Amino acid sequence: MWRLNPTGLAPEAVAAFLRHSLRPEESVFQGVRRVPGALPRVRRGTEALADEDTLAERLVAALADRVGRHLAAGAVDVSLSGGVDSATLCALAARQAPGRVRAWTMDVHFADATERRNARTVAREAGVELVDVAIPDAVLPELFEPAVLSQETAILNARAVASFAFYAEARRQGAVTLLSGAGADEVLMGNPEALVGATARVREDRRLAREVLRPGPVDNLGVDQRARLLPWEAGLAPGDEDHPEEVRYAAWVLWELVLPPELRSASTQGVKVHTPYLDAGFADAALALPRDVLARHDAGKWLFRHAVRSLVPDAVRLARKTPRYAQTALSSPVRARWLELYREWLTPDRLGPLEVVDVGAARALLERSARLAPDASEAGGVDRLLMRLCSLAMLHAHASARPPCPES
Repeated sequence: MWRLNPTGLAPEAVAAFLRHSLRPEESVFQGVRRVPGALPRVRRGTEALADEDTLAERLVAALADRVGRHLAAGAVDVSLSGGVDSATLCALAARQAPGRVRAWTMDVHFADATERRNARTVAREAGVELVDVAIPDAVLPELFEPAVLSQETAILNARAVASFAFYAEARRQGAVTLLSGAGADEVLMGNPEALVGATARVREDRRLAREVLRPGPVDNLGVDQRARLLPWEAGLAPGDEDHPEEVRYAAWVLWELVLPPELRSASTQGVKVHTPYLDAGFADAALALPRDVLARHDAGKWLFRHAVRSLVPDAVRLARKTPRYAQTALSSPVRARWLELYREWLTPDRLGPLEVVDVGAARALLERSARLAPDASEAGGVDRLLMRLCSLAMLHAHASARPPCPES
């Protein structure tokens, strides 16, 4: 993005971004458009075309093939969160490259204790070296701005900042290429209830955005029609509408929320991240599976969990999914420093140039957040908005301060 030398952010695009109504081809940057990713050609099956054991064997074989190809190309490091997806990658890599694989995990205050324990178990049973990257809470606020600039988009939680720190330390310790489990949830229906939760978050985000945005464009009925659609329903290419909503939502999550902190943070630090679950050789096989072999017994990824029973300990294989978006600054041990940082950026001098934000309303929301308990029902939504506002102010300040490209 920065090599394109944007001169700042586009006010209407900023408002659309905060309302979750920015189209896939649009960007918040002045004069910059995005090339949206295409939805997969493969359609979710309606019925199993083979017995479940056969499907399971094919699924593992497809993943093992992708892992083997990455190992052959020189990848020997695996990001290991302790969930079933990264545990399977670690086990497959260790089988195909015994004695060569290192597993990397993150020690940060919001990391799930059970998953961290499971990561140690997986590494021990797979016979791989485990590198535990400690990320002190105090460094996260200080890395917020460089993380935003590296990801070239607004950050919505502290995990995205921790990813930036994680890849920096991995590179310092010699990692060049890492295998990541990113995308497994999306192609394997890892959380069948995610769509319901995401819809509620979008509505909450829009309600809070209305508090801080100046009035925007509306139709002749006084309604902003673009802000009525869910973001994964907007800007569909011809033919995409026949994908299940679950697949359209999964694609949106990957493009907008999951991949920027994984891929861009790593790239900034000189680390290349490979995502075998999103490689066509595996993703096509996963997306062709019918829903009833993936979502079963109130859990997701059922067939996959069954398929890896000889690779991953049951405690890991059958563990429930932990929340991905709950890491707020309000729950941080260094909450006071986060609030101080918010106050530094949510000022007339820094928010004013965005043109669409009511600075007084944003400051009022900030002071309201300072009084919220970390577990208050609106804490997550308020903190997401504050992080996004600060991120947008940082992106605009950086873009407008850069000298114009001579060729522009």
